[in-house]
Amino acid sequence: MSFHGTNTFIPFPRYENAVFIGDTAAETLAELKIYARGLIGGELPNMQSYHPAEKLLECTSCVMNDQRLLTTAMRRGEIDYILLENNSVSDMNLKELAPRLEASGFCVKILDITEDPVENIKRAAFLFQEEKRGERVVREYLRTEEALRKLPPLPMQKILSLLAIRHPVDDRIFLFAISGVSELNREIYPALNAINPVREDLYDTVIPGLVEVNDLAPFLSYEPDWIAVMGDALGVQKKLSEYVQSHPREVPKALSQMKVFSVPYYARPLAIRKPSILKFWREAAEKTND
Repeated sequence: MSFHGTNTFIPFPRYENAVFIGDTAAETLAELKIYARGLIGGELPNMQSYHPAEKLLECTSCVMNDQRLLTTAMRRGEIDYILLENNSVSDMNLKELAPRLEASGFCVKILDITEDPVENIKRAAFLFQEEKRGERVVREYLRTEEALRKLPPLPMQKILSLLAIRHPVDDRIFLFAISGVSELNREIYPALNAINPVREDLYDTVIPGLVEVNDLAPFLSYEPDWIAVMGDALGVQKKLSEYVQSHPREVPKALSQMKVFSVPYYARPLAIRKPSILKFWREAAEKTND
């Protein structure tokens, strides 16, 4: 399934001697192929897979409380400036760090990402004087969005979404099921006419939308039409394989018929990629109906 236009030109990456703080700002700029030397985020699991060439310093809540790691990295790395995102999250608006950082002698830029993805791209492109790049990204976003809108509706289906996060040091795998309160459920499932069987209120969760999976049996008992694999795909596949080996007589149809598909994760910071992410989900959902 290809929705690309005739001009699929990809510009050379642009590397800034900077630290970008904020997931949405970092992902918006990455869509423009603009990258930093260091990043501070916290909303995207397996973030190193999105930014393998950028140093992940710490989480946003950490830097809001204590800027010592950031200021040390700035001085040691001889970084030119810090970019902060201005978001609409009242208790975690990163632009509030600006006065403290400027008082310490650091140059600060602010990227406003409070609007819709298209407007945010335009603002980012203007800030970095890369309007041509911005136009290409917006054009591709709208083209893909429109192509998806024209597709016929899918039959209703039940999707179990599993996300694995691999510990970067000791390789431990943490498995989660995506629940009905997640952004993925709100933004991706309706477009597929899909049902999420995982109810948040039935489980104790630390992170809203992510239900820790210690035993796959109760989740597979929902008899999903297909299983979405996200994050560390090998981690999810290993857990599913272990289940089949230990429950040879209780293998759900989604597993026995190989209705298991690797698809991209979705969360609010990835809004600019929603059409391209949804394209892959749609492709998997169509295969389920074959």
